[in-house]
Amino acid sequence: PKHSNINHQAIQQAGPCSLNTSTPRSCIGLALCISPKNMATFEVGINTLTDVTALSNIALDVRDMASNLKSGNLLVAQRIYTQGANSALYDVFGEETLDKLTLKSMGQAGSGQWMDDPSFTFQMLGLSSEQDSAAEAISKHSNYADYYISTLLNDQTTADNAAAAQATTILTVHINAIHKLWEGFIDCTMVQKGYNPEEDQTGKIDPKRKYDEFIALYVGAGQVLGPTWEGYLLYALAQAASKKFDTVDENGESLVNKEIRGLYEWVQRIMSEEDYCKRDESISELWTINNRIIAKMNLSMMQMLIDSMHNENHFYLVPIYARAIIPQLSQCRTSIQRKLKSYLLDKEYERDDFSRILPLLQQSYDCLGFSCEQVGAYSSDKVAECGDYTKNHPMAGFVPKVDVQTISKVDLDMHAIRQLLKFPTGDDNIIPQMYYKHGRAAVINEDKYAYDVQSLQEMARSSIVEQWSPYYSDYVSYHGQEFYADTVIMNEFKRNAGTDTQQDALLLSWMQLGVVTEYLMGLLGSADQMCEGSTDEDPTKWWDAFAATYIGSLEGIDLGGSDQTIDGFMLWNVANRRAVSFDTQNDDYYADINNEMLELLFAGQAQLLRNDCNNFAKTVSRALHLMVIPLIQSVIWYAIKNEGLIASSNDDGLVIGEVAAKSVLPIVNKFDPNAARIIERNMVRSYDNFVPVVDGPQAVANAFYLVLDEIGWGCDYVGHADGVEACQLESATGPRNNGSSKQGAVTILALLANTIFWGYSAWLS
Repeated sequence: PKHSNINHQAIQQAGPCSLNTSTPRSCIGLALCISPKNMATFEVGINTLTDVTALSNIALDVRDMASNLKSGNLLVAQRIYTQGANSALYDVFGEETLDKLTLKSMGQAGSGQWMDDPSFTFQMLGLSSEQDSAAEAISKHSNYADYYISTLLNDQTTADNAAAAQATTILTVHINAIHKLWEGFIDCTMVQKGYNPEEDQTGKIDPKRKYDEFIALYVGAGQVLGPTWEGYLLYALAQAASKKFDTVDENGESLVNKEIRGLYEWVQRIMSEEDYCKRDESISELWTINNRIIAKMNLSMMQMLIDSMHNENHFYLVPIYARAIIPQLSQCRTSIQRKLKSYLLDKEYERDDFSRILPLLQQSYDCLGFSCEQVGAYSSDKVAECGDYTKNHPMAGFVPKVDVQTISKVDLDMHAIRQLLKFPTGDDNIIPQMYYKHGRAAVINEDKYAYDVQSLQEMARSSIVEQWSPYYSDYVSYHGQEFYADTVIMNEFKRNAGTDTQQDALLLSWMQLGVVTEYLMGLLGSADQMCEGSTDEDPTKWWDAFAATYIGSLEGIDLGGSDQTIDGFMLWNVANRRAVSFDTQNDDYYADINNEMLELLFAGQAQLLRNDCNNFAKTVSRALHLMVIPLIQSVIWYAIKNEGLIASSNDDGLVIGEVAAKSVLPIVNKFDPNAARIIERNMVRSYDNFVPVVDGPQAVANAFYLVLDEIGWGCDYVGHADGVEACQLESATGPRNNGSSKQGAVTILALLANTIFWGYSAWLS
């Protein structure tokens, strides 16, 4: 539904609520009925649903710290930081205590307490070294803000610049404000489960207040409107950043602040519903709102980091802004995050590195949720605005004809889930589960209120798989139900296994090898049907969408994809990793399979351009069955790794090997049921009296031999690993087909002919 902005003037005129309740209700039209005694008012046009005035006064501590540091009163500044001065604390009865909220305590707040805060988890991952465990990362870095600020307060050389006071906003207030967003979201999920915050006098779970506390920390007391826009917290920081990059509206307000204000008002509407947080739609909307607000906040930090790197008078701020934004890139392309960490966190910034750092930052914009246009040009001409993605943005050397960059970014959600599962999570693995159910990165529609994101669960339950995949009925028949992968994933999310790495492996491998594989089959079937059908739908976008989903965004633009296999997550990456083990790399050090796939992708585009649907159907068949090869290699690889393990072993390989097997067994079972039984006996843990790889890895490899011929590809593309040969049977039976076969083409053409036209994926509409 469309949402109008809240009319604050009407709110103020409405006066106290006439209803005998503390719960805000609709009062005048779209206005909110808020009792003045239960609200806070900010000059920038924001009224809260609860009174968060005391928390907003932490801004005055920042102000007073800065003033005293500039005046040389270091001891006073230190006392304000450690003991507080302006932000009152209250007991459970609402009575003010003698203690004050302190910036120091806020800088230590994450110590082992923020397990359901993805931003904090990314921060810990981004600050830690590769070998650190979750416990070590938290132990070393959970107090990162306080540690750094305390160091500054003991450094006489930076006092004149009030660096410590600035750092409290950039590091402490920033991460605390974001944490309030996640607390509000988690509280809302608790309300949906039946918790009633109105009956809890402790206020422990109160989504309305948590979101109000976010805006209190974002705006802060003392924030004024233009022309000065003077203030002390994040709103003022965004104003300063937008001025430097000319990203303000006609009234001089930062576009970031304008957007965040509108999103907060959307939260207010949700929280003002009679049954707030009870609807699934409310949870989905809040998830989206949180991610959009955080993206805007990170945009301002990125702008200020660029300013501090370019302006020599601001070099002292580089390590502060870098600590705020670079760790967040742990949810993005790993190789880029590690390079930026080495430039900006592991050593002192050097101006000569600017030209190397800037492109790496710009490559990260899209992952963090903002564009080159939104960042803007620094000081008009000092740093030009970078170029945003175009519809033919390359992916691992493939150049699409239509804009499919969005769909390629679903790999970022899988990467985020992988990162988050490294840390302990709360009930039902709630945050990783939200990434799976609602998605973050693959934004389809950026309209303010019709915002839509492609999620992994939508892919798992997509109608295009059900209606268009030539193997859909085989998967349903083999697994005994529709949407089997989604069922397994959701059940596993709800099994609280702590830091069980086998659970992590199961979740991630089902997404990577199960959900993605079946979705790719649906896209291929759709492309073929669109070419043959009478619809005006362009089959090229389905074909290019297949390419984008097969390759993913993390591979980058270079031919062959990323030169580091730590970056990718889609089947392209699986093929490249398996190629190393099976000696099936080409001269450019990426998989022969992927080189063949690139040729097929370009061939398909050319065939569609001249409407050659007969040959396109054959290309579709070859691509569909070629993408099965990395799955087969994965089964054989884990058969090799799992030989000798016991059934009760907690080795991840048992789980990944089983998922790899189940992702391809429906196809194997279709062509060779006996081979399917051999693979099950060796790889599927639920098999009776299961002993891992009881027949040996060569038996598993041999089981695929006839199937490879049936699907139109010989065993040469599979290769050999650790003495296990995919082509061992060839010496006994003679050479078989390698490449496209008539049988493979006829098979898929027959399968596709039986599909029924139904509809289209929402993101392609």
